[in-house]
Amino acid sequence: MNRFFRLSTTSPLFAAALILMVSCGGDNERQPRRDAYTGATPLQEMSRFTRIDSDREVVVHCGNSMRLAMEWIASEFQQRHGIAVVFNFGGSSELLPLIEMGGRGDLYICHDPYAEILDDKGLLDRYTVVGRLEPILLVPRGNPRNISGLADLGRDNLRLATVDPRYATAGKMIEAALERENWGEDVKGNIVVEARSHADAALALTTGHVDAAAVWNFVAALYPEELEQVDIGVEFPEKTRVTLVRLTTSENHEEANKFMEFATSDFARKVFAHYGYIEAE
Repeated sequence: MNRFFRLSTTSPLFAAALILMVSCGGDNERQPRRDAYTGATPLQEMSRFTRIDSDREVVVHCGNSMRLAMEWIASEFQQRHGIAVVFNFGGSSELLPLIEMGGRGDLYICHDPYAEILDDKGLLDRYTVVGRLEPILLVPRGNPRNISGLADLGRDNLRLATVDPRYATAGKMIEAALERENWGEDVKGNIVVEARSHADAALALTTGHVDAAAVWNFVAALYPEELEQVDIGVEFPEKTRVTLVRLTTSENHEEANKFMEFATSDFARKVFAHYGYIEAE
């Protein structure tokens, strides 16, 4: 596995356990429309992900940044293969200690550097790269402040939302880019929201509390009517991979392998593209 960068994992175990959510449920009565591009049901049209009733299952630890795409893919996977998908959701760093504790789980989808950490700890059985994430800059539709990149974020009276670099890889990458271009101090003074999650940063933008938000690229697809992406104006040397890992703790090898294969199918690639993930190299 290529080595790009490393982070220490210091999230307390009890905090990870509190944030961990298991998503399951019964049958939906309403039959939502199916997307003409992928042939599947957009998650915006679904009340929530629904696990099917099956004696076969695969347990997936899923980082929050990949949630919508993975729920969409899992919904179609269940219909095609009759295998139930059981999700555990949380931040990639918050799920990692639960996996290290030897809990139940077959697969883990995360962004860098967490697959590397698993590999170092002997918990990675096999993996596949399904996409890449990059930081982007979002503004309200119409770009009322005429923002054209990170260089503009130091203007007087401009309000910025970003993700906290203590918890988010994208936040670290944005912070490093600002320092590299010598824009750091001016822009830092305009950060009024330093969110724990990308969803919180985007919410601050949609509600008018900020003028721009620096977040992962998948966020743009969640608000196509309200927000638009502008050129961020810098290159990010890091390639932040989105990796699906089969864990050494897996008890459902056949089901896990089927899901990994489906996650690299043409259907899954279109779903990842729909949510703005850059296609895997």
